[in-house]
Amino acid sequence: METYNFNVNGTLKNRKFIALMVIAILVTYAIPFPFISGFLDDYSRLKDVERQMGKENEAIVCHEVYDVDPDFFGEHGFTCNDEYYRPGEPTTSCCGMHVYRDTYGEYLQVKESLREELPGFVAFVIFAFLAVIVFSYALIDLAVRIGRGELDKLGIKDSVLKGLHALPGLVVSEAITFVVVLIVLILLAIPIAIFGPFGTVIASILAVPAFVLVIPAYYFTKKIGPVGEIWRVAKTNPGGYLTLGLGFAVVDALMVFQYEYYLGIGTLLLMLLTGTIRYLLNSAGALMVYMEGTKEEESV
Repeated sequence: METYNFNVNGTLKNRKFIALMVIAILVTYAIPFPFISGFLDDYSRLKDVERQMGKENEAIVCHEVYDVDPDFFGEHGFTCNDEYYRPGEPTTSCCGMHVYRDTYGEYLQVKESLREELPGFVAFVIFAFLAVIVFSYALIDLAVRIGRGELDKLGIKDSVLKGLHALPGLVVSEAITFVVVLIVLILLAIPIAIFGPFGTVIASILAVPAFVLVIPAYYFTKKIGPVGEIWRVAKTNPGGYLTLGLGFAVVDALMVFQYEYYLGIGTLLLMLLTGTIRYLLNSAGALMVYMEGTKEEESV
């Protein structure tokens, strides 16, 4: 592979790189937002209702236990939270919980609204996945040309066209990588389970960089399913690999927040922030980790 000097600061300050980054963020997140805002609002409402149902269940069960022998429990300082307890209100069972019937009705109503909005959101997810791949490839191509001093020969449009041309190979490569990573995670399921809930974070940190490194690996090798190339980079540059994983752990945390708490225009701003971090990690971050990994491999 031809080597060159990758100047991170110079790349991130380059006007064409910044312009392409802005275009990518607007196309991927800002333009589709009006079409998915209804789904995000309903999903946030569903999470609110589910949290309320959990608290109602705790209150109802607590009072059922307390009412068995109120004198005994009262003498021992046992109390229940009355904020979500409504004595005399009809209750029903849902999802393994006892909740009030009107709350359950609201739950069903929001779920039905979500079902109606789901096709549009699925279309957005597919579109965003493809857009991130194309623009990440284009950003890497632009960064490579900046490092080689070839920026004046081709413009932003040419990099985007390269990304579109590489899209089929990249999708197949991502699919192959997904299968391999899934098998590895299955084999590591027991060790990861030892860490409990934190094991999910560990699995994400270990798995996500593999999908991100598909793009620079394919860019330089043009090989479908560059799993071996990704493994060599992870093995020779584990620090960079894990740092990339930690960066995406932050992105995942922001994504969970933006989906569970709808803030109107605030959610759009949060999506733009998350998208900016994602594109930086997918392009400059992935390229830097890949280049450091291949340099270390060549020096061995």
